[in-house]
Amino acid sequence: MSRFIKNTVYDDYDRLIQLCDAISLLNGACIMEKRLIDVALRHGLPDFTIDKWKAFLDLKKYFDKLCDCNVYTLLPNVIENSYESLI
Repeated sequence: MSRFIKNTVYDDYDRLIQLCDAISLLNGACIMEKRLIDVALRHGLPDFTIDKWKAFLDLKKYFDKLCDCNVYTLLPNVIENSYESLI
């Protein structure tokens, strides 16, 4: 399985799914940093966390450029969902 994942070539559809996961909470979309903290609070911070977070931030930049706008502006309630407490 790990060899399959390692050899898989990701397309924009795969990247979009990853982006959606990186900006989604139970109540809807939020800013990515909130989602990353949510995952860290629940699962801890393994050694690869910083590299993974940078990759997610790069992914958002990629889609911002592709859309020619901030993707958050395309989603409802991002700001409202981002202010709710995680605890």
